[in-house]
Amino acid sequence: MIVASHQKGWKIINQRSHGLLAAMLAYEYDIDLPIDIMVPTLIAIAEHDDGAAETLQNKNLTEAGAPRHFMVGDEANKTELKQKINVMEIATAKSQLNALLTSMHLNFIFGNDSDGKDKKLETFLKDQEKNRKEILKRLNIDKKYADNIYRFVEWCDAFSLLICMDKIQPEGRKMEISKSPDGDMNQTYYKSENVITVEPWVFKSDNFKVFYEYKIIEQLKFKSIQEFNAICEKTVVQRQEFTFSK
Repeated sequence: MIVASHQKGWKIINQRSHGLLAAMLAYEYDIDLPIDIMVPTLIAIAEHDDGAAETLQNKNLTEAGAPRHFMVGDEANKTELKQKINVMEIATAKSQLNALLTSMHLNFIFGNDSDGKDKKLETFLKDQEKNRKEILKRLNIDKKYADNIYRFVEWCDAFSLLICMDKIQPEGRKMEISKSPDGDMNQTYYKSENVITVEPWVFKSDNFKVFYEYKIIEQLKFKSIQEFNAICEKTVVQRQEFTFSK
């Protein structure tokens, strides 16, 4: 979950909503990919964080009972192995390219966490490395080409996180997004309230709109993840919109 403090309590954004925003950015990105590559890639971008019910994961509450932001504390970048296995099963059931890109993303996020202490994670990551090599052979895709597609996935994912985590600086101050598939380091900033631009411009349209959904949870702490989930289910969904302008 993406969690931020709010004047009324907590602002909660599900990882799935962040993934959908990333896919919207990918849809507008000016990149020349054939349909048999582009569609699975869009799906991989949208669904790379699926595989678990976020509001029912015990790790998503702190010891004090507050909702935990996914990058905060001892749980930062720690996701249950079951979620990793689930998301790979989902991706593999769709297509080999989905499986390849999802596996590359898991390696990008968790590969550096593999310090040898978690043997199950170590085994999973090694198995995925073999899996990626086999998929590349079956699809007859060059690793360099696959790396370029994955850079597209990572760019959209990173940009979506900047937006959802409200990291883009105010007053026109520029910040880096990530390295694009073309190798450029793009920068972004607000032109005005909720109007975002990118330099260099990488999108097909000069103007377009995107959004993510969120909930404001007014209760500050919870006795259990089940109580938190019950409150989340009853809370009205809200929508934050942004305009991208060249």
